[in-house]
Amino acid sequence: MKDSTAVTRNKQDDEQQGKVIPVLACPDIREQVAFYQQLGFEVIEMLTSPRAFASVKLGTIELMFYGSRKIVPAENPTMCYIRVNDVDALHDAFASSLKELSGSIPRTGIPRFTTVRDLKDDRRFTLTDAGGNTLYIGSPVKAGEPTFLRTLENEKYAKLFAVLYDIVYSKEDPLMAADNLSRYEINMELLNDLDKAKYLLVLFDIHQKIGKAYDDKHLKNLLKTYETDQGQWQMIRKKYSSILLA
Repeated sequence: MKDSTAVTRNKQDDEQQGKVIPVLACPDIREQVAFYQQLGFEVIEMLTSPRAFASVKLGTIELMFYGSRKIVPAENPTMCYIRVNDVDALHDAFASSLKELSGSIPRTGIPRFTTVRDLKDDRRFTLTDAGGNTLYIGSPVKAGEPTFLRTLENEKYAKLFAVLYDIVYSKEDPLMAADNLSRYEINMELLNDLDKAKYLLVLFDIHQKIGKAYDDKHLKNLLKTYETDQGQWQMIRKKYSSILLA
């Protein structure tokens, strides 16, 4: 039986902590709201005069916007992190809505939308809206749970690979990674097949992101060898498909 005093105290603590709702700027309130409606957000309030203001909501996520002609979307430095329970489900819902309504998923320019990435502390995707605001949306990694695609079993190269991975997916700078590939070169003869696939996935993704050709024959051969494996190789196949579709 729960301690009623503790339950009351926890409820009071929750009420005192409240909830943070970001208030973000945008140059065009109508365009901003229309973008979030495409993602499935409900419009709570929208004003165009005497001041431009809007409020949208999706589940427990609430965002507010105000209009400002000073905002240049391509130069907007505003960022916000949103923690969710199931980052993959939300990402897939957003991607499906964007593709259905506009025919494609914007991967470059503004607005833009990334795939889900495995980072050190979370799995996340990045959403830059019509006003240039950048939302990092992620689910935390459980204690003791390795971030699979970021981790090599090979101890010699584990740290080196993690740095390369973070440049591409956390720093989001594939061009920098490409320019410094010689510093992160790994001898694949020393890797097991799963580690090889992870390394090759990152190399393939770097080249895809910067628009350069890359021979993924070795990666395809590995995928073919383990095509019936429903465990970790299924995650490798899923990542490979997401790179191709990006």
